[in-house]
Amino acid sequence: MRKMLCLILFLFVCRSTMLLQAATYTVDNLPMVYLQDRTKHVINPDGILSPQVVQQMDSLLYRLETVKGVQSVVAVVERIEGGDCYEFAITLGNQYGVGNQANTGLIILLSTEDRCYQILTGEGLEGTLPDAICRRIENRKMVPHLKTGDWDQAMLQTVAAVCGVIEGDESLLNPGLGEGRGSNGGNPLFGLALCIVVVAMAVSWYASRKRNTCPKCGAYPLRRYNSQVEVDRINGIEHHREYFRCPKCGHTECHSHDEPFDNGTGFGGFPPVAGPFHRGFGGGNFGGGFTGGSFGGGSFGGGGSGGRF
Repeated sequence: MRKMLCLILFLFVCRSTMLLQAATYTVDNLPMVYLQDRTKHVINPDGILSPQVVQQMDSLLYRLETVKGVQSVVAVVERIEGGDCYEFAITLGNQYGVGNQANTGLIILLSTEDRCYQILTGEGLEGTLPDAICRRIENRKMVPHLKTGDWDQAMLQTVAAVCGVIEGDESLLNPGLGEGRGSNGGNPLFGLALCIVVVAMAVSWYASRKRNTCPKCGAYPLRRYNSQVEVDRINGIEHHREYFRCPKCGHTECHSHDEPFDNGTGFGGFPPVAGPFHRGFGGGNFGGGFTGGSFGGGSFGGGGSGGRF
């Protein structure tokens, strides 16, 4: 009996020591990976999530920011200061200014040892992702997996569901994609350029049709019925002749022109491409990489949903 009590006491001490050694994160010491690499949105300092799942979520959230302008932070840790996911998330969002001037920031937090979770939305995102939708996503996609300790699926399915709802809102658009638009939602210079192109195409078509119309009867355009090519290899020239006939009156014409002789290189008399372009486009090295991101000064008023499991 004494041995059993000693064993239980030993296990209790070991467990307590492990809990004490586990990092307790504050808003100030949480590693904000986005500030070093703007393609990284998932904070996973304790290695709770697998690298594959982190990569998948980063890809989804990077696309979300690119297309919809929604800056996001997803943090998964063992312990947080205070043990309250809501207070921690709202302090984190407001201190760093997650989001843009439209306040479309997004924070998703999970603390496994505190057994709490939170989806927090900026005020500009509350219409797209209201509290009820956040709660539904948590109840259907997150909590069932949290209860079984499947952190990967809990977070991946939650992020995928949130991104799906936001991307489905056509009224939400990255402000950077709308620069230069007129008050009517379109660019007037683009409309003018389009009109010029259409008119030019119409004039070109009419001139071509007029030029090819039979000069004898003037009723139908001439149609090509034969062509010949004579090659002058000494001078490197191809003599082209094309024969046309009017389908109504039978009038015929011959049009001729010369071209450089194609010696098999595909460039008609010019030597094959060589020199600095020989390696093609795939051999270059653009260097560099993704640079750090910066938050746009967003703020949070408490929208979203959270709880404990």
